Amino acid sequence: MTIAALPDHNRRTDPQWLNLFNGYRHVIAPLRYNGWTTDIEISGGENHVRADLGDGNELIIASVRSLPLDPNEVTGWSVLRQDIEDPALHTVLYDSTPTGPQRHHRNCLIPMFARIDDLAAPKSATRLIVSTTHTAPYGASHNQTAGVETPGVAIARFFDWSRQLITDEGYQQVWECPEPQDGYPLALFEKVGHITTVRVTRSND
Repeated sequence: MTIAALPDHNRRTDPQWLNLFNGYRHVIAPLRYNGWTTDIEISGGENHVRADLGDGNELIIASVRSLPLDPNEVTGWSVLRQDIEDPALHTVLYDSTPTGPQRHHRNCLIPMFARIDDLAAPKSATRLIVSTTHTAPYGASHNQTAGVETPGVAIARFFDWSRQLITDEGYQQVWECPEPQDGYPLALFEKVGHITTVRVTRSND
């Protein structure tokens, strides 16, 4: 299976959990493609993403404090690696919140996942490539391709490029492949006849 299974608990039918899990899919999916079971934890009004690294440690991803209900309100990310049995044993891996050392990255996903992928934790050895194809109404087209990357960074780049098309370039997403179990993300965007496809494929290297 290409992507880690969904967490196994009865909160998966809870509307608040579903809204947060789907809203933070751009953070959760890269972790799952690394092979880590990932969940949204809701406790006492504090929301965060939790990924089990499979080595007795977990990642806790939040923002300034709790993750806001609206992901668009995130001003930066904080990433903590902590011992599952003893949370007092923890390390701050990354902090791009307004007062953090990586604040210049703000809410950009790629630097955060580059840091996460440096971890010496069990994860998928697959290497992926993110690419786009831009086609104009008059038939001209051009391609853009990132280098070969780890699953976490590549899937984060897919979401980052998709976000830029919508927020920076005025495209509208018209289709996305349902989450595959044995494949990788693919989405289609349109703007006044211009079509852009963003895809993730497996590297043959």
